[in-house]
Amino acid sequence: MRSPASAIVGRDVELAVLRELIVGVAGGRGGMVWVDGEPGIGKTTLISAATAEAARLGCAVYTGAAPELLPPFPLQVLLDALLVGRDSVDPLRAPLAGLLQGEGRSELVTPRDVAALLAEQVLVLVDRLCSMTPVVLVLDDAQWADEASLSVWSRLGRAAAQAPLLLVAASRPVPRRAEVAATRRDLVERGATVLPLGALSAPQVVEVVGELVGAVPSGALSELTGQAGGNPLYAREAVDALVREARITVVAGVAELTGAGEWPGSLPEAIGRRLGFLPERTRSVLGLAAVLGSAFTVDDLGVVAGQPATELMVVVDEALAGGMLAASGDRLVFRHGLIRQALYEAMPASLRAALHRQAARALAGAGAPVERVAEQLLAGPVRADEWMIDWVAREAAALTYRAPRVAVDLLTRVRDAVDDDPRRERLDADLTVALSQLGDNEQVEQLAHPVLAFSRDPMVTARVAWTLGYALMRMGRYEQAVEVAEHTLERPGLSAVWTARLYALRALALIGVGRFDEARAAAARAEAEGHRAGDRLAAGYALHTLALIEHNQQRNVAAQVALIDRALAVLGDEPPVADLRLLLMINRAGGLDNLGRPAEADDAFGQAMVFAERAGTPPRLGHLRAKIADYNFYRGRWDEALAELQASADLPIDMTYRLAGRGVRALIAVHRDDLPAAEREFTGVEELASPGNGLRLYADLLLVAWALAAEREGRPGEALARLLAVFDPEGKREFPQLTPDTPMWLADVVRLALVCGDRTTATAAARANAPEGQGSPATTAAAGYCAGLLAADPAGILAAADIFHRIGYPLFRAQALEDAAVLYAERADQLPARAAYAQAIEVYTSLDAAWDIMRADARIRPHGIRRGRRGPRRRPTIGWEALTTTERKIADLVAAGQSNPNIAAQLFLSRRTVETHVSHILAKLGAHSRVDIARELANAQ
Repeated sequence: MRSPASAIVGRDVELAVLRELIVGVAGGRGGMVWVDGEPGIGKTTLISAATAEAARLGCAVYTGAAPELLPPFPLQVLLDALLVGRDSVDPLRAPLAGLLQGEGRSELVTPRDVAALLAEQVLVLVDRLCSMTPVVLVLDDAQWADEASLSVWSRLGRAAAQAPLLLVAASRPVPRRAEVAATRRDLVERGATVLPLGALSAPQVVEVVGELVGAVPSGALSELTGQAGGNPLYAREAVDALVREARITVVAGVAELTGAGEWPGSLPEAIGRRLGFLPERTRSVLGLAAVLGSAFTVDDLGVVAGQPATELMVVVDEALAGGMLAASGDRLVFRHGLIRQALYEAMPASLRAALHRQAARALAGAGAPVERVAEQLLAGPVRADEWMIDWVAREAAALTYRAPRVAVDLLTRVRDAVDDDPRRERLDADLTVALSQLGDNEQVEQLAHPVLAFSRDPMVTARVAWTLGYALMRMGRYEQAVEVAEHTLERPGLSAVWTARLYALRALALIGVGRFDEARAAAARAEAEGHRAGDRLAAGYALHTLALIEHNQQRNVAAQVALIDRALAVLGDEPPVADLRLLLMINRAGGLDNLGRPAEADDAFGQAMVFAERAGTPPRLGHLRAKIADYNFYRGRWDEALAELQASADLPIDMTYRLAGRGVRALIAVHRDDLPAAEREFTGVEELASPGNGLRLYADLLLVAWALAAEREGRPGEALARLLAVFDPEGKREFPQLTPDTPMWLADVVRLALVCGDRTTATAAARANAPEGQGSPATTAAAGYCAGLLAADPAGILAAADIFHRIGYPLFRAQALEDAAVLYAERADQLPARAAYAQAIEVYTSLDAAWDIMRADARIRPHGIRRGRRGPRRRPTIGWEALTTTERKIADLVAAGQSNPNIAAQLFLSRRTVETHVSHILAKLGAHSRVDIARELANAQ
């Protein structure tokens, strides 16, 4: 018989589509294709032929296939495809290897999954590979892919829209998984080509058979092979069985059917008949290989079989020659998943379980990665014996780091087997940590309380209390978190380290219930205990808490930044404190902004982003992006703010930061007079505004935007009421909800109160905003602005506008200029009125703030002042003139051949934000690839 891959029959149209996509990617234009079809219909064969063509055209081809019978570890299929392992040393893959080795392990209080860090680094790797040569990335058997891999595949779809990357996925119609369907739908909506492979026609099946036997099939043979239903693998396996049974004879170039026998009733039966011809030793070894998975190394097979790899080569060579196995890099793979399935299912369930246990022990004894061992323990109903219990207990931290969900499954299994065993408490403690990493706060609470009630092990008690305390705070239950910390601190036998950490936990929780003085005392003690115990984490959290007190209670930004600097110096930059370090870096950047040091704030946010993409948890990265969006709003970089929020859409962002992002989008929409966009953000806003809603404190920007929308629609009284609900919720005109981030908005309160004739409220708001001598230029400017409005003093307002200009807050500068212009105009002082008005319009125009322009025009027009050109002048939406300053910088770097990660590093942006900007650049230029951007730039110059 000839090689099964010697020809591809009946797929000319599909091959032509794939070749067109490959020519495109070789020329710099990315693409996506999804191949659908039943098992054996020829998906892998078709893709292999196409990728061979891609390799001939100079593309780098990477291929992975998702495993069917083993539980997948997050992203393993993509890591294998991209040739990433724990021992990878080349510079492109070393960051991923480091993460697999545990370099990202951290003492965390936010849910964390290393898969998210790996995912980001996979995207970075693909970006960089694409900057070197066009890339074709294949995901076969996508119906079995894990959720993390599918998520990354969707995100790679965005990269394919702007890089020389061709994504090729193949899947069966069953099983029908929602995650696979969603990924496929997402790619199709973004332009992916769908290639459904149907059954071959009867003449095409005859052609396949002719290729296999090297002769023209006789009528009888052709009629018999018609029972394959147009499935080429079915036909191939059945004909192969006929050849082995000596039922085909070639006479004068015609393949005749001879002898008796039955046609295999199904494709699995045909494969089973093939297996029946194997020698017993070969079949036995292949059965062990089936236990290992769809892909394996000869070394692993030797470990499990208890034989040297050299002794197995005879069997391996037989399997390769017989078409059972194929080589894929340094691994062996079953030529088709159905072959492995047939071998696996031929064994009794009890034997499979025993072999999985044997494989787990053998691999663990050989020092295999925890992923390989855990796969075996989870693949079947392996009984939790003493060895398994000890191994899971020993490797719980590593499992939680690599795959919290797998850790939860294994820990749950073994803890149920040790009900009265002293190890149960420690297993429970490990399980609370794993559940915490999944963000399952309710399950953490349910498991933790019995441990705290009955455990006599101080170490276990402290770990569980620490985990529970932060879970409670994530649920907004700060009072209960305080109680957990206090009750645990009363227990005897706590180590110095855990004593310090629990004091730090108590201090942070006390802030949440507004007991600032107690929080300060607890934090001071935690810092002292942390230093004595040599625990950087406890001391760092204590200083973080003290910094929050200075910010939230004292509004002393300079003291806040000084405490953060102390905390960063204490922490260092080792992985165990990475999450806290990033939190402090974010807060420090915000503090520098509040201090009116924009250049330093820019650098600080950039450094935080670089660190976050290397070591940040997904929620913390979302926190940072929301904060940068907020910062860019105040700085007048509104398109950059929107790009940052778009870049964070895939992240599991905490609700508080998601509300902040909605607020930024809503404010920009209102100021740009895009009320439909604003209304989309206002969903549920009335509930947020209610006095009993604990999230109201975090929705201030959204509620401010809601108030301004009422003013835009001609309801100033309602706008004022909405603002007062944010900043003076008790209605006492004391404005207790101010932080260094919020005083600027009181100018709107003063202005609207004066419009509504409520001078009492205007006076109270101006008084609440009086400067307190704590070194915040924004607060000083806001106070001067409010005082100027109250006194109808345009000179005072212009002085505030100058401060806003100096610290880089263009919107507030323009609003102050507008108010000063109106006050001058009311005095008939035309010259300064015109000058201030012109400057305000210039700033509003740079922001595309259409509503502000219309409002300023309407206010100044009655005083006889008009602009030469009526109506807001919007920036063009297409062409080079439509690009923002940041987009132009990025376009220059794209044209220079830089990858998105390299551009991100140079501009202190996130890789995802750069990707978003490149998408916008392509849309504005009407371009389809990075090559097109370079061409457009050359033409523009």
